Amino acid sequence: MISTANEIQTLLLSTLPLWITEDAYRRLMVAAFPLNGATISLPQQKQAEQAMTYAEVREYLETHTWYQYETHKALQVLAVKVAQKEETQDVQLTDEFDSPSLNDGTIAYHRIFGVVTAESFWYFSSKQLEQDILAAESNPQISAHLLHINSPGGEAWYMDRLSETLRNAKKPILSIYEEYCASAAYYIGCHGQKLYATTAHDFVGCIGTMCSFWNFEPYFEKLGIKKITAKATNSTRKNKIFEDLADGKSEEYVKNVLDPMNDQFISEVRAMRPKLAELDDEAAVLQGESYYTEPAEQVGLIDGKRTLMEAIAEVSQLGEAYAGTQKLYGLG
Repeated sequence: MISTANEIQTLLLSTLPLWITEDAYRRLMVAAFPLNGATISLPQQKQAEQAMTYAEVREYLETHTWYQYETHKALQVLAVKVAQKEETQDVQLTDEFDSPSLNDGTIAYHRIFGVVTAESFWYFSSKQLEQDILAAESNPQISAHLLHINSPGGEAWYMDRLSETLRNAKKPILSIYEEYCASAAYYIGCHGQKLYATTAHDFVGCIGTMCSFWNFEPYFEKLGIKKITAKATNSTRKNKIFEDLADGKSEEYVKNVLDPMNDQFISEVRAMRPKLAELDDEAAVLQGESYYTEPAEQVGLIDGKRTLMEAIAEVSQLGEAYAGTQKLYGLG
């Protein structure tokens, strides 16, 4: 009987014939090569699997992305831990932000793990997070947002729209990251009223904008594969900015694409993190430097470190204060 991911990987990568259905093969692939670095222990995996039958998973994926399914499984495991801790046992987290059957004071759980993309079925999506924030803001049973982050960053496109939505959220936001909160992930995380690391060795920062890609054309030419390009008479500038990049001429792309994005990024983090607003443009933290936890707190990137359970307890308190204010003014 195959019992470990390593055994599954060995089988899948071997030359042995596999007599297996397509659905079973897909499940083996996911178990052996989990997306977004999401790995859970065997007891936790069994617990998550027992919560949804295979038929329920198929039905869930008709209206949700695979990444949302991963988040749903991760939240089921987390909810068990939350219920076991005295300081969080009364806290309810949800990833069903438009559900009408939540308890008052429920916390919206937003998971930003892996590479940041603007839109994806398989990976974290900035567009989906924006929709989730708006749905949670509209649900009176939800009192606050928790951004749970482990990401090196990713796609810059759509960050301006997402950051505007986060900035205008009425309900409190608390951000906590483990391992990485860099680049686009920090763009997202800095919108928390509080932003915490989990350990002393988590990595944060990398504020800035860049572009990199591989140019395989010289290799293809050695193989006898040559790209042929023809442009209409009045289309001489079509894709020129990218052709210049491939030729090592990046000035126009930097000026017209990267610099405006970078200015917007820095403007946003300065607006969200008061200590960063006091720094001049030449400060290392505003030029892409990254930091471990203690120096990150000193420079103003974060507010210290907390365990995940401590962060959940704190965001619950923020939610209670928000709900109390709403009731005081007759808004809740």
